Amino acid sequence: MDVYICDDNTETLNIIAKTVTTFYEKINFNSFKISTFNNTTDILHNIKNNSNPKRIYILDIDLNEKINGLLLGREIRKLDNYSGEMIYITNHSELGFKVFQYKLRILQFIDKTFSLGKELEDSLLTATKILTETKKLNTEKTLKIKSGFEVFNIPLKDIICIETIKNSKKVQLSTSKNILQFYTTLKELKDELDDNFIQIHKTTIINKNFIVSINKSQGNSFVKLRNDILCPLSRNGIKEVNKHWTC
Repeated sequence: MDVYICDDNTETLNIIAKTVTTFYEKINFNSFKISTFNNTTDILHNIKNNSNPKRIYILDIDLNEKINGLLLGREIRKLDNYSGEMIYITNHSELGFKVFQYKLRILQFIDKTFSLGKELEDSLLTATKILTETKKLNTEKTLKIKSGFEVFNIPLKDIICIETIKNSKKVQLSTSKNILQFYTTLKELKDELDDNFIQIHKTTIINKNFIVSINKSQGNSFVKLRNDILCPLSRNGIKEVNKHWTC
């Protein structure tokens, strides 16, 4: 997590940096780096050359430069595509409405003269939760499909099975909550799935984590999955299940 602080007042800059450090130490969050700036040129240069999308910006509005804090925010948004969380701190509370006119998607507007420490800590907590949760979501593997006129991003961990539909070029994907049908082939899908998936039949791919039981009856073998889904099991499928799943 990169925390950018920009204020033309050195004393205020140090106070904010200390507040940030103390707060993160208090909540035992160690994955952060603080960068302080007293001018817009340096902060923009640093942001432009930083590939980490997890950023918190703490900015003063009145910077005594040609580019004030609001224009700085606009330039930052051009660089980060609104991925970071932005907090404004100022002595000029009457400028609060202007922040929203600039459409910067800010998290909080804080008056320096009113409970700066508490307000800043609350804002940091919210920003950190947003950015760390976003990271979790971004690292979760999903399968993107189009069913009808809708596009879905289905987490792989939620997929129970995928089956071909008889006399159709569609497949059917089952989760605990939904059943979706869409055009593709199992061969194309296999490349987008992870190691939790096993092809147990020419018509069926299953998620081994949802196996409830296996029936190996002569000529009628099948796998029972969660939600009482029964899927046919071929001889090669039995070998695959035995290799990747233990009851």
